[in-house]
Amino acid sequence: MVDIATFAYLPLISLMLGIVTGFVAGRWISVRALLWLIGLTSAVALALIIMLAGVQTGEEEQAFGPFVWLTGSVLPFLFAVIMGGIGGRSLAARANA
Repeated sequence: MVDIATFAYLPLISLMLGIVTGFVAGRWISVRALLWLIGLTSAVALALIIMLAGVQTGEEEQAFGPFVWLTGSVLPFLFAVIMGGIGGRSLAARANA
């Protein structure tokens, strides 16, 4: 049951946190902070990809954790931060016009 909850709720929570974080960073914080947030999230994704690439034959069970974190948390968060940042930047530009 824990696996079902992980697969169901982790991406949704990650998307919601990413949207809020990206929107806040795009609307009220500078573009530099938004780019830092995207860069740090990409670095975490790259680290997880490297961990997945290092899994040897016969040790496939070790790939479950990094795979779940990558596909269920980091990539949805990255996508949501980018989309939330674009929305926040557009609202900031509209408010300043």
